Amino acid sequence: LINDLLDLAKIESGRVDLAREPVDGEAVAEAVAATLRPMAQERGLTLDVVARDSELFGTGDRRAVQQVLLNLLNNALKFTERGGVVLEIAPAVLPDGLPAVAFNVIDTGVGIAPDDLQRLFQAFVQVGSREQRGKGSGLGLHLSHKLAHLMGGALTAASEEGRGSRFTLTLARAR
Repeated sequence: LINDLLDLAKIESGRVDLAREPVDGEAVAEAVAATLRPMAQERGLTLDVVARDSELFGTGDRRAVQQVLLNLLNNALKFTERGGVVLEIAPAVLPDGLPAVAFNVIDTGVGIAPDDLQRLFQAFVQVGSREQRGKGSGLGLHLSHKLAHLMGGALTAASEEGRGSRFTLTLARAR
């Protein structure tokens, strides 16, 4: 919570300096997954990384990409009781037509109600049931959303209650 608040304060004050460099999608995904695999195994869940292309490099700040992916995977594991989580790296296209890299975090968890999806990236907002809301500070997705935009990318969510969620970090493809 303290680190999230400090990061958010830096972003809000304009004092965050993010690198704009090529980030190896598969390498960063594997590093983040390795950190969280023990948590997944402890909960009886799978955590897999699937790279649709071994040469997918996004443009961003490696530390910030790791921070966003750690948050997304951690959330997916917290809200998944059976099955697992997949971190997929795939080619994508930005709204302006430029080539991009998508980091898709796909889970088989509880899902998110349509009304809650509208509020998902707001600060201090927790969605779901009372017991689900007690599992975090309500800052992780807000901070991740801001970091994605600072890197020139986007963070989106799609979900269906009872069927799981898909969070996608999209970054411009490195040239």
